[in-house]
Amino acid sequence: MADTEDDILQDFLVEAGELLEQLGEQLVELEHRPQDKELLNAVFRGFHTVKGGAGFLNLTPLVEICHHAEDVFNLLRQGERTVDAALMDTVLRVLDTVNAMFAEVRAGRAPTPAGAELLAELAYFSTVPSGRQTPSSSATPEAVDAPAAPEAANAPNAPAAEVAVDTISDAEFESLLDDLYGTERAPGAASPPAEAPARHPVPTTEKGAGTPAAKAGGGPTTGSADTTVRVDTRRLDEIMNLVGELVLVRNRLETLKATIPDGEIAKAVANLGLVTADLQTAVMKTRMQPVRKVFGRFPRVVRDLARSLNKEVRLEMMGEETDLDKNLVEALADPLVHLVRNAVDHGIEPPDVREAAGKPRAGTVVLCAAQEGDHILLTIEDDGAGMDPGQLRKKAVEKGLMDAEAVARLSDHDTFHLIFTPGFSTKSEISDISGRGVGLDVVKTRIAQLNGSIEVDSRKGVGSTLRIKVPLTLAILPTLMVALGRQIFALPLASVSEIFDLDVRRTNVVDGQEVVLTRGCALPLFSLHRWLVRDEAQVSVESRPVVVVHVGNRRIGFVVDRLVGQEEVVIKPLGALVQGLPGLAGATITGDGKIALILDVPSLLKTYAHRR
Repeated sequence: MADTEDDILQDFLVEAGELLEQLGEQLVELEHRPQDKELLNAVFRGFHTVKGGAGFLNLTPLVEICHHAEDVFNLLRQGERTVDAALMDTVLRVLDTVNAMFAEVRAGRAPTPAGAELLAELAYFSTVPSGRQTPSSSATPEAVDAPAAPEAANAPNAPAAEVAVDTISDAEFESLLDDLYGTERAPGAASPPAEAPARHPVPTTEKGAGTPAAKAGGGPTTGSADTTVRVDTRRLDEIMNLVGELVLVRNRLETLKATIPDGEIAKAVANLGLVTADLQTAVMKTRMQPVRKVFGRFPRVVRDLARSLNKEVRLEMMGEETDLDKNLVEALADPLVHLVRNAVDHGIEPPDVREAAGKPRAGTVVLCAAQEGDHILLTIEDDGAGMDPGQLRKKAVEKGLMDAEAVARLSDHDTFHLIFTPGFSTKSEISDISGRGVGLDVVKTRIAQLNGSIEVDSRKGVGSTLRIKVPLTLAILPTLMVALGRQIFALPLASVSEIFDLDVRRTNVVDGQEVVLTRGCALPLFSLHRWLVRDEAQVSVESRPVVVVHVGNRRIGFVVDRLVGQEEVVIKPLGALVQGLPGLAGATITGDGKIALILDVPSLLKTYAHRR
């Protein structure tokens, strides 16, 4: 019985959690479309459903605050109140409080009741404004005469509309049970508790009574809930690990195939490769989530930030259905929040300034996601003030990040990337939002850890665009295998720009750094052999392969002994002896059964290049 109750609670938290995510988006949209009846009804139903589930599970504080919110939206949808900024501030605080209660319930604690001040504000907004006569209010004179102040919460009598929303109908309660347990319920699980408002559950077969199968007497109807199953993400991770092991076995067989002159074995290995690739794709799709999971929080972020800065900002989102690995969805949340806040704070000008420049008073921030091959491209674009390369160069010199001569050599493109330098900020004043010397270097580092890249483009007075490119999944990594002496290392393919053969006689030394001229630019060269293979002498040859990698806006050439080839690998954690060593992201097993270390390019450069 205890297990059943726990399952019911978990199902409720998942279902109601999704409702709360929707409510967050709907409430911000409601501020722009206050007369939208369908939107008002949707918000009302959201609070109503959450209240019903909370009541079923005896979560009284949650029931209370949702009930008050329900009262407010009942007046709004009846036209007895109108949506304004003050009301929306209160309702959004209600949503924050409900989410905090959910977090407590998930952690196994009883939800903390809402504060008296918030309940007082809700009680005020759940009364009909004084002097306003409507068909509903004429029947309840006590509501009309209610004082227009938050102290109205102390009145013992609730508005008359409360009667209409306090009771869950049989059909609504049955629908809630279906959401929690599915349409095929065990006889005991379907019945509501004695204190529940619904006393006579509707038979489950009634939901399908109007379908052709039901009319034909073809057995129970399968509802849409039966086409899906909820699986613990740890199981998906285990399956993905097993698929990764299968990929390693496939790579091993591919290597062995070349040593066995048998056509049938070659065909079998080729078929195994196809099946493994299909299985890998199928399992990856089960881990995929729409980027909407991240985008859903931004309407609220932009709304609150614009309100605190006295700016008018409109957010547009595109490509919300683009899928990517669930781990990436979670990892990208904080960097994207930082970039969107940066666009609103640094990019969008105040309304008066925009008007004076001939722009609309309301600025626009566009958030877009799109799939490009095996990568996801995320774009944050604003039509704000843009960046002034001259001002950025001046700030870099003032903060001692670069000398004037070095800054003068930077192109505008490279100058824009100064915003990712630790400690760089163009804000002169300190606020809760920015100006504390914490620039976008944290974002750049996080994106690099995800084997991604970030690019910036800007035009003064027109706006700025930031483009983030990350792989679809972190579970299986395409790499370029290189040899340093007798040891094999793997470079993430996403970091590799190009490969060329280097004639060592064409290199030069500038300021103590070995460089080679490519496409009119000096490319810094670093020997990975000298960094990573200490006990083995490097054979002297006139030509060596150079792997050009990019880290942010920087291009660096890694000189290697020889190229092995491209290979998809599964990242394995490092053992205790080498764990934490700079420049190493993990290890993998190559196609010939050997162990190869996977290089972390940003960490490698930070440790060895700076030391040099």
